[in-house]
Amino acid sequence: MNSSEAALEVIPLIPRPHQRRQWKANPYWLIPVIMLASMARGLTMAPRIQVYTDIACRAIEEPFPSSGTLETFTDCSSSPAVQSRAAAIQASITTVMSILSATTTGPWSRLGDSVGRKPILFANLVGAMSLELVFLLATAPNTIFYDYAEQVLMLGFIIDGLSGGLSAFNGLFHAYISDCTEHGSRSKIFSTIQGLVFIGLAAGPSFGGIIMTLFTNNTYDLFYVSVLLLAAIQCYLIFFCPESLQKNDQTVDDTHIPTLSPSSLKRLTLPSIKSYLTKFIKTLLSPISMFAPRTRVGRASRDYNLTFVGLSLFLYLISIGVYQIKYLYAKHIYSWSSSDLGFYMSFLWVSRAINLLVIIPVIVAYFKPKAGSEGFSIYSEMHFDKRLAQCSFAVDGLADGLVAITPASAPLFTVLSCLNSFTSGGNPAAHSLGAVCLHASGHSSESGALFGAMAVLSAIAHTISPTIYAVTYGSTVAYFPKAIFCLAAAILATVVFLLSLVRTTGGTAVPYTTVSSSEEAGPSNSEDPRDLS
Repeated sequence: MNSSEAALEVIPLIPRPHQRRQWKANPYWLIPVIMLASMARGLTMAPRIQVYTDIACRAIEEPFPSSGTLETFTDCSSSPAVQSRAAAIQASITTVMSILSATTTGPWSRLGDSVGRKPILFANLVGAMSLELVFLLATAPNTIFYDYAEQVLMLGFIIDGLSGGLSAFNGLFHAYISDCTEHGSRSKIFSTIQGLVFIGLAAGPSFGGIIMTLFTNNTYDLFYVSVLLLAAIQCYLIFFCPESLQKNDQTVDDTHIPTLSPSSLKRLTLPSIKSYLTKFIKTLLSPISMFAPRTRVGRASRDYNLTFVGLSLFLYLISIGVYQIKYLYAKHIYSWSSSDLGFYMSFLWVSRAINLLVIIPVIVAYFKPKAGSEGFSIYSEMHFDKRLAQCSFAVDGLADGLVAITPASAPLFTVLSCLNSFTSGGNPAAHSLGAVCLHASGHSSESGALFGAMAVLSAIAHTISPTIYAVTYGSTVAYFPKAIFCLAAAILATVVFLLSLVRTTGGTAVPYTTVSSSEEAGPSNSEDPRDLS
């Protein structure tokens, strides 16, 4: 490209005022959106835990608030009954939101293919802002919202779930990136964006701590700041950020989308409703058949590799549900304030960002088999991904196990939690392993369906894991609150065992063009921040 061509390439990015709608879409336009949205979420993570505990306190012991705010009394918050109730509140609203998010993400994504990414992203952020406003209502004393805070919060999570929640947000910004980048060039930007998500999450609690120090002593004022950040993103989307999907590319395949006309609504009966529900469940669960044992192309033997990878990934996604209860545990055992909990979250997210942006890329660059090198085959790459996933999950389980058997110490708990964060390469390694296993079985053309099936596993795991850990914590908090860490360690040990059953030998070397796990998997959402909330 000569200098004149380069200049023409830059011109669309510096438009005159009347050419605003002609700005050229670029993945880096999304950096403010992702950073501010992640910061807004991280900003209110700790205050949300405080809200759950305060509501549980009032429901169990009915303390009287002072200074016009919801205040948690030490004696109340340390009660096992209050801890159990707070965990149940968190689990119920998270489960409802996960179910709604899992069922609405697909339709929102298809609509984005038709009307563009920006309108759907704006609607998603409206749902997120509505949730923050609901938290403000639930913490306003002497109002009906305060008296029915638990029900009000449920309504807020329903609104957020109907707007697609975090799953739709992740899918939309990955779709935006895909629209304005060429095939084969997305690996680096996906990795960078994923790292920015955790940087934003880490910055949120620190920013909140500064605000608390300089301007206010009320933890719940941070919800106002979060609303302002989300409003700023919406203004940015309207006035500055260009649309990534060109009008001639905005198409939607509605052949499989059921429609209900007014006449058909009149004919709805119980059997027809059951039929619609049956079709919906089949549509939701049918992708899981990708993990069924399959016959290798050219061989009579059955291949169970994808079955073991699918089971491993599903159990891992269930295991990380411990993070949602871990914050309640920390407030209960160490009597941490919301500010203390916020700085702890920041520390974890910084560790995770360093791992994703620095450590894992270095390991892959130095140790992953290179195409064209001596002894390279598809099975050597499969072996590397398997070992990387096993080591990550094993260290993750070891950290949880050490928390369970060591004395309760806040510094030691923080260090072991950091060790958990440095194992975040297991999820993308498992995604990459699934892709390579599929290729080895001779079905590489089905990679899109495979990652769709993995997304379904994630949705199901996020639906059931909050209840599993809430029930465990609520049942054991009075005499052994560390039981949640024993459960997580046991699940991760099972994951490591299942991965050991994946066969990484297949005879002679197979010609194979290596693909980066990020590129092959696409937006695999290697670490969903929802798991850390």
